[in-house]
Amino acid sequence: MSERYRPLFKLDSGGMAEVYVAEAESMAGFKKKVAIKRILPNLLKDERFVRMFLDEARLSLHLSHANVVTVFDIGKSSSTYFIVMEYVEGVNLKAILLELARRRGTCPVHMTVWILNEVLKGLDYAHQLRDPETGRKLGIVHRDISPPNILISWNGEVKLTDFGLAKASTQLESTDPGVVKGKFSYLSPEAASGLEVDARADIFAVGILAFELLTGRRLFLGESDYDTVQLVRGAEVPSIGDINPEVTPELEKILLRALTKDPDDRYQTASEFADDLLAFLFSRSLKVSSRDLADFLSPLRSKQVLPAEPKPDESNLILKLIEDEFADIRSLDEQDDGPPTGSQPLTSLGGYDPSAPLALDDFDNGDLSPAPTGPGESEPTPVPAPGSAPMRVDGPEDSLPHGKSTPAGRVQSPPPRAGMGMMPWVALLLVLGAGAGAYYWFVVLGNA
Repeated sequence: MSERYRPLFKLDSGGMAEVYVAEAESMAGFKKKVAIKRILPNLLKDERFVRMFLDEARLSLHLSHANVVTVFDIGKSSSTYFIVMEYVEGVNLKAILLELARRRGTCPVHMTVWILNEVLKGLDYAHQLRDPETGRKLGIVHRDISPPNILISWNGEVKLTDFGLAKASTQLESTDPGVVKGKFSYLSPEAASGLEVDARADIFAVGILAFELLTGRRLFLGESDYDTVQLVRGAEVPSIGDINPEVTPELEKILLRALTKDPDDRYQTASEFADDLLAFLFSRSLKVSSRDLADFLSPLRSKQVLPAEPKPDESNLILKLIEDEFADIRSLDEQDDGPPTGSQPLTSLGGYDPSAPLALDDFDNGDLSPAPTGPGESEPTPVPAPGSAPMRVDGPEDSLPHGKSTPAGRVQSPPPRAGMGMMPWVALLLVLGAGAGAYYWFVVLGNA
């Protein structure tokens, strides 16, 4: 890894990972702030979780769009894994909704439409992304479009993050029976009913965001997770215009199409949804840009208090331990022990079907707990499908220390003969003869 990382403060934490803001310094002395997601070390014993984490990291490395958080590197230390990503200095949509609720207000119509359009641009890019080698569509579905995963910078930039639950044809980590991935309130009816999940599920989630921004109310929220899932399955949406008179029938028609229960009656692509939203803005002569969004966020920015960067003379044991761990980070492609635990390369898909429906029998019984995973349980090694690219296998020669041996296929010059002193000699390797399988050496000795 060509950069060193110095942790500044913890940005967020959860039950599976924590995020630190760090200062990255390149070998040339250039410095910038980055966000580093650190998997909690106690979860490394769960091989399934490690695979899911690395699936997120590898998938994110293929995403490059202005409305998607950039992932710079995947790292590993002696104790855990890391994702080094772009630091978006601002807030997430959850903070904005909380502030609106505190003020008992709603997001202005033109601002809501602008935010939704930016989210849809990022989604459309991800949905349409193709494998650069095969040209085959990757089939990415985010599956967790929710307020915490929509980041908005103080400059008015809108970015999607956390593709950890994304469903793509490159991933080998499928969903266990009885487990629904994604926050319950932002599921699509088909996901909550165990049907196929595709890009239209993300479109439904964007519709939920629109409802909450424009009404200041949660669309699907029951007294329990089970009740919430039942509400999502029913997909009953009250009139948005009745709650917020500023929402015109024209706009409500657009949003209700995104929130249609049947995916076939919904917008089929994110770009189609975005086009109708922009057409609404133009028809109303509503001008809005990222500068307007930045101005809208300025009151919230004045209230935002982030942890102060520790001074050099301050003693902060936790940050010191994290700094020591960050100093040990290496890129996964720098590892000498072969590929890490996790997904196979893009072309090694085995027999995984990305559109396989989720089994939700436990939901019908009111049981929302994930499928049990006992100690010592592990998955069999995936077998590539006929005709697929072979899985990468690194031989032991790739992990040998320098100076003890050389990787297969490389030739090492023989040592100088005794008594030759400093006399030069040159070893010339001729091309292998067809089928001969031997190397020919010619040694030219200098004057004695």
